[in-house]
Amino acid sequence: MRLIKFKDRSMNQKLFLTYVFLIIIPLILIGSISYYYSISFLEGRIVHSFKELNRQMTTSTDAFLKNMLRVSESPFYDQELLNILSKDYGTFEYPVYEKSSDYKYINDEFFRKIFLFNSEIDSLVIYAGNNEVAYRKGYQVIYNYDYKPFEEPWFRKIEQKRGQPVVVGLHPEKQVSMSSSVMSVGQVIVDPATNQKLGTFIVNFRDGALRRLYQGLNPGPEAEQMIVDENNKILFSTVSRAIGLNLEDQVRQDDPEYYIVHNTSAISGWKFYSIIHKQAMFHEVYQIRNFIAIIVGMIIITAFCVALFVSRGITNPIKQLSRMMRRVEIGDFNVNIDMNRQDEIGRLGYAFNAMTKEIQQLIARIKEEEHQKRSAELNALQAQINPHFLYNTLSVVRWMSQAQMADNITETLDSLIGLLTFSARNTKEFVSIEEEMAFIQNYVALLELRYYNTFEATYQVEEEVLHYQTLKFIVQPFVENAIFHGFADEKHTYRLSIDVRRHEKGVRFMIKDNGIGMSQEQIERLMARSKGQQGMNSIGVRNVSERIQLHFGAQYGVHIHTLSGEGTTIFIDIPVLINTEEPSAKEGI
Repeated sequence: MRLIKFKDRSMNQKLFLTYVFLIIIPLILIGSISYYYSISFLEGRIVHSFKELNRQMTTSTDAFLKNMLRVSESPFYDQELLNILSKDYGTFEYPVYEKSSDYKYINDEFFRKIFLFNSEIDSLVIYAGNNEVAYRKGYQVIYNYDYKPFEEPWFRKIEQKRGQPVVVGLHPEKQVSMSSSVMSVGQVIVDPATNQKLGTFIVNFRDGALRRLYQGLNPGPEAEQMIVDENNKILFSTVSRAIGLNLEDQVRQDDPEYYIVHNTSAISGWKFYSIIHKQAMFHEVYQIRNFIAIIVGMIIITAFCVALFVSRGITNPIKQLSRMMRRVEIGDFNVNIDMNRQDEIGRLGYAFNAMTKEIQQLIARIKEEEHQKRSAELNALQAQINPHFLYNTLSVVRWMSQAQMADNITETLDSLIGLLTFSARNTKEFVSIEEEMAFIQNYVALLELRYYNTFEATYQVEEEVLHYQTLKFIVQPFVENAIFHGFADEKHTYRLSIDVRRHEKGVRFMIKDNGIGMSQEQIERLMARSKGQQGMNSIGVRNVSERIQLHFGAQYGVHIHTLSGEGTTIFIDIPVLINTEEPSAKEGI
């Protein structure tokens, strides 16, 4: 589809588009920019708030873990415990008694002190370096003698960080607290003097410790707070059912429906997430946005209606004036614009009415002058008889009467009398086709005598068209031109045919000869002649064409088809005329 340029659009569209650009588009732009700026500002404030919340949670959790890390270092400050872990019970006389005594010390003295000052601890386990003794204490402890944690990934991680405390995320505790999950802080116990490994100390605490730590945290339905361990398992969540699940099962970090803010603990490597639900967080904002959109939409619709009303109020009178001018273009000057307004368009309408009135008067004067001119030409035509033609005709009659006393003298005289009678008695410009063809036949009959039968004339006239009307003398100039100028070689027998019949345009006269034809220059000269042509009249070929178009319009007239040396065919088209009291093309069938 071709794009229409602005300058080529209608005045109504230009005004309408101007209103749209000046009112509606700035309104939409201002509203959109304000909305997106407000949303961006609010988003920034919300993200900043949750980042601060994450930072505080990270600080609190790190403080809790630091306490657990200090607990994991307590074996290094108990020399008795270090001595117990470094014993070789195979050297004792009573190893069972010695083990029992050591076990009692560790549980009743060492572990009891730790439990006394750390209520969040679930259980404590020390795996001796010889892997033969495990010391444990906790709430509801059920020791699993078959379980060995040494191949567990979290235990191996503690072993690899020899001498450094390691925070372990949520994992199943199968040694002393079966069917439960715990978080742990573990550390390898090393003899400070010999740097020999004495055992591994595990401090277990449940996820409930984090829930109690953040029991007052309630971000509301708009957001969720989560703590995720190094394996992406959820350690804590304000939605309790999510604890123990993988983060990917709860939310995608690239989900456009959420703002996801996270911090990472430098101590544990745990990540603290704030997951903000956009739809819930900005629910009120979206309601305000929708309300503003409705208001803006109503303003836009009102602006559209006003723009349409104003543009039509300006352009409708111009369209009316344009329609009237198109009617004037096609020749209808009987138009008048009724404008009850005093602005520039109203004054333009008054000027248009005055112009059409003046044109009507001018056309009436021109028609009257043309009518008088045609009447004068017809009167002069009827009064003039070419002396040369009369002389030759009368000479033929005299020669025939003297030489052979033939019977065709009467026919010749009858043709001459008929021709002169038709020319003299018809003062009207329109005659029937039957009368016009009778005149042509008389005229051709005289020319056949004059040229001593050097050509043959044939006539084909449909009976239907005989009673139709036609302009007077529209065929004779072309017959005269064909005989006088087309039949140049006396040794050749020429043929002239005149055919009159109904045609798609109306009535068509076809004058065809097999004479010498004409060149394009000769046709142009022939159509340019208007006076001085030899023959019975001096109106000429061009005059006939102009008369037809003057009466009936440009779609009618004379068309010439010729080839030099092959003959000429003339087509004369006129409308079907029944009544010629006031002749015009509109009266045709």
